[in-house]
Amino acid sequence: MAEVKMTFGLALEAAKIGDQIAREGWNGNGMYLDVQYPDKDSKMTHPYLVMHIPECEEGLRLLPWQPAQVDLFAIDWIIKE
Repeated sequence: MAEVKMTFGLALEAAKIGDQIAREGWNGNGMYLDVQYPDKDSKMTHPYLVMHIPECEEGLRLLPWQPAQVDLFAIDWIIKE
């Protein structure tokens, strides 16, 4: 089954309900985003996007992520299976 490509807005809505999202053209193998919702032990007070980079020198890298203009207007967002 082919992956459905979508806008950032649709992908963000999918991430809000627990899906993992990515851009089709990202270079890193297995890179994706998800939403982190802070709990009572978190230093964060609002939800935020986290990038997962599974195949790097450290093994797994987790980074807070903010979209660039090109990401906001891209129509190649997918939900990771």
